[in-house]
Amino acid sequence: MIVPTLWNGILLFLLGGSFLHFMIAGARTFYSPNMSLEAAGTVGEISFGISGTAFTWWVGLRMPMQPLNGAFAATLLVAALALYEWSRHTIRGRHFGLGWGNYVPEELCESGPYRWVRHPIYLSYILTFGAVLIALPHWLTLASFIGNAMLFLYTVRHDEKNIAGSTIAAEYAAYRRRTGMFWPRFNRSAPGR
Repeated sequence: MIVPTLWNGILLFLLGGSFLHFMIAGARTFYSPNMSLEAAGTVGEISFGISGTAFTWWVGLRMPMQPLNGAFAATLLVAALALYEWSRHTIRGRHFGLGWGNYVPEELCESGPYRWVRHPIYLSYILTFGAVLIALPHWLTLASFIGNAMLFLYTVRHDEKNIAGSTIAAEYAAYRRRTGMFWPRFNRSAPGR
């Protein structure tokens, strides 16, 4: 086991702790009208939070962190957490459902980061796993980054398939043409331009 420096220890704590934040804040944000689905979502959030946290800390205590990598990782982590909070506050009270659920909100959200990106919360998760990879470049963190990015892509496709069969399908199809899945499409047809 490697004893991290104060700076590396703080960054390692924040990297792992961000997954706990996602778990706790997500439980207060997402909606499910079906109790069994809500229970499954809660178990999923706990699994995501604990496994992300434990994995990050386990790897971080077994390999040294380079200062430049730590600085880039800290910057990316701040951006990921800011995006997450901005997204979460934008959708609060709008009944956005849990990933892999069948619940579709009653109306489309095109404010905050949703103005440019359809799935900013999933993007914040991917950026956080990217920050872990930058801070702790190892084949395990690379596998975790790739695996989670694929998982969130699958979740997006499942969510968008549900929306395609909902009452907001036509509105969402137009929104989908204007916005990127994870990366903004800056064009003149975006609302407010």
